[in-house]
Amino acid sequence: MKKALFILSTIIIAFIVKTGSINAQVKNTGEKYFIGKWNLMVYGLPDGDTKMTINIEKKDDKLIGNLADSAKTVPPLDLANIEVADSTFKATFSAQGMDISLLLKIKDDKNVTGNMMDMFDIKGTKEN
Repeated sequence: MKKALFILSTIIIAFIVKTGSINAQVKNTGEKYFIGKWNLMVYGLPDGDTKMTINIEKKDDKLIGNLADSAKTVPPLDLANIEVADSTFKATFSAQGMDISLLLKIKDDKNVTGNMMDMFDIKGTKEN
C-alpha cells in the first residue's frame, strides 16, 4: 500500500511540475514578448548574411516598428500589416519596390527564429 501511495504521489508531483513549466512557456507569448529591440541575422540574402535591427513598440494601442540594416546608412524601413498570434510575429515592409514578408517565432525567453519571404532564415536575440 505504501508503494502504491508513493507512486501516486510521484505522478501527481510530476504532473504539477509539468503544468508549471507549460504555464511559464505560455507567459512568453503575445505582443508583450515582441516589444523591444531585436538584433537579427538574416542568412543567404543576395548581398550575403546581413545583420539587421528591428524595433517594435506599442503606440495608441497598436504595434508599430521598423527594420534597419546595421551596416548601411539607409533609413529604417517601416513595418506594416503587423500581426501577433501567440508565439508568432508577422509583418511586411517595402524595399526596392517590393512588399517583403517577415516572420518571427519565439524560440525561448530572448531568442527568435524565422524567415524573410519564406526563403531567408533569421535568428534573433532581444537586446533589452
